[in-house]
Amino acid sequence: MGEAAALGMAASAAGAGTAMTSLAARLPTTALAGLEIFFATVAILAALVVSGQAADVAGAGAVTVLAVAGSGVIDFAIAQPVYTRALCVAGLQRTYGVTIGLFILLTTVGGVVLLGERFTPGLPIGGALILGGTYLIIVTRWRSDPSPDEGGAGPTAVAAPPRTLERYAVLTVTPVLWTVATLWLAGAGGEMGVLPAAALRMAAGTVLLVTFLLTMRRGDLRFSVSRRRDVVTVCLASLGGICLGNVLYVYALIEAGAARTAILTATAPLFAIPFAIVFLREPLTRRVVLGTTLSVTGIIVVVSF
Repeated sequence: MGEAAALGMAASAAGAGTAMTSLAARLPTTALAGLEIFFATVAILAALVVSGQAADVAGAGAVTVLAVAGSGVIDFAIAQPVYTRALCVAGLQRTYGVTIGLFILLTTVGGVVLLGERFTPGLPIGGALILGGTYLIIVTRWRSDPSPDEGGAGPTAVAAPPRTLERYAVLTVTPVLWTVATLWLAGAGGEMGVLPAAALRMAAGTVLLVTFLLTMRRGDLRFSVSRRRDVVTVCLASLGGICLGNVLYVYALIEAGAARTAILTATAPLFAIPFAIVFLREPLTRRVVLGTTLSVTGIIVVVSF
């Protein structure tokens, strides 16, 4: 059952990404990201209270609380809007294939260099596969851009430079921010339980991001909640992708172990491809398929050897 939970987590994350991509095309990405983590934070805080573990937050040391909260600010208040923007401008297939692969690679390298974790032969081999897959994905022509020669009706051979630059930026900045948040959290020690740490991280990021929206982007927030259907979609994506996904992930870690869980959850990009084709009408290219396959293979090599 642990293996099934890991695959369920990968599928739920890809499903949530599909829903968010469909909304990111017409809603302000920062407000959209704020709504997503807000709903997830409410749910996880409720779970924390019901579980009776809220006191664990107050009992942790100041350094641990700072690290947990700081990693949450980076992960949710900063990285989440950038990731949502990546879904908008790069599409689900490319975003998943690039960001997850680079995140695993950067986190593993950072763990070895900064935290003294064990170096394994799978790191350089898997890293080369991930980088090769990333290259194949990001050099694919951006077919969704309108062609100036056809009055915006067809694909362009080369994307407009500003748009291309933004895509490269968000696809690389997102995994870098995830890595910083993860390494900061990993270096904090284990004074706090899983649920209290997850709740504190999400609450810290949510408070900062929602405060920013209420003070600087109130119009964007108001527009994002103007349609009930959009709010329901964001809520379901939040509960399914963040809350349910985390529950399945923890269960998989307990039942299947860390190695199997890491490998199986790394299949999320493979779920994202059919979801993107069926629900988002994204075109399927050989480079995206080959690049995603190389990245997923690289992730498996990194975590297995």
